[in-house]
Order: sequence, then structure tokens, then C-alpha cells
Amino acid sequence: MNQRLLAGSLSLLLSFPAFAAPSDAYTQRDVMQCGGVEVVLVSSCRSVTVQDTETHVIPVCSDQTINIGGKVLRRNIDKVSQLTSDGAKTKMLSNVVVAMDCVKGTTGSLVSIGGYGGCGSCPEWRGYYSTAGRLEHYSYSNSYRSFGSKGSWEGLIEAYGVTKRQLQSESPAVKRIVYGQP
Repeated sequence: MNQRLLAGSLSLLLSFPAFAAPSDAYTQRDVMQCGGVEVVLVSSCRSVTVQDTETHVIPVCSDQTINIGGKVLRRNIDKVSQLTSDGAKTKMLSNVVVAMDCVKGTTGSLVSIGGYGGCGSCPEWRGYYSTAGRLEHYSYSNSYRSFGSKGSWEGLIEAYGVTKRQLQSESPAVKRIVYGQP
């Protein structure tokens, strides 16, 4: 009796569309090295696009994790509902990673992660992580103001031996994130 009940319950669960992944869903892995540590950005996205009339015209991704030396981290990013090219309203991240970089200082290296909200005046997110996976500094900013910060550039300069110029501009080795079904 228990096997029939289990089989019936399983069949019922699998028939709900909410549990089925969209047919255009994909997982993307972007990898770089920083200070002898592997950094992996794992993105769960769809190959549909956001309609031009929507606010956040960015890749349709529902989740992103940053793996630094085996430590899995997640940015605190809100989700928004946007109309996509398949005509559906889709819950997606309001800010996706657009670049990863390694900032090499005289006493250590920092992993730099940059994210963008895609609406022109949406905040850009920038985070600096130690190669041990500890978030050292982050800030949200747009063309008008900075808000939601932790840490400071001065603290990074002192602790890692980096320069203000390194923190303000990307290195020639920056890894741009290009989204698309692999």
C-alpha cells in the first residue's frame, strides 16, 4: 500500500508545471584564477530575453553564486518580475554579474565582482572578496549616489597593499561575463 501511495504522490508532484524547469533553462559557469585560488560564478538563467519595454533589460537569471576557493557565496540581490520575449512574466534577479577581476596588491589579492541592474539609473553593485571568500567591501551606487556599503577603500588599501587606482579601474585581465546558452 505504501508503494502505491508513494508512486501516486510522486506522479502527482511531477505533473505540476511549477516543478518543471523551463525548456530554455541553462546553467553557466564562468571561471578565473585570483591569488592562486579558483573563482567560479555559477548562473542559472534562461535563453529568453527581457522585452525592451521592461525596466531591467538584463539577462534573465534566477540565481547566481560565487564560489571562491570552494566557499559558495551568494549576493543579497532582490528579484523582480519582468515580461520576457516568450510573453511570460518571469521572476529574475534585479542585478546580474557583468565582470570578475583579480586586484593584486603587495600583501594579497582581492576578487572583484561587478553587477548591473540594466535600467540606466539602477544601482551597480561592486564587491571585493578575500581569496578566502570573505566579503571585505561592497557598495551599491548609481550616477546620483552611493548607498548600502560595508568596509572602505582605505581599509582595502591598508590590508592588501592595493592602490586607489586599482580599485577604481579594471585590470587588462578582467573577465567580462557574456550570457547565453552554452
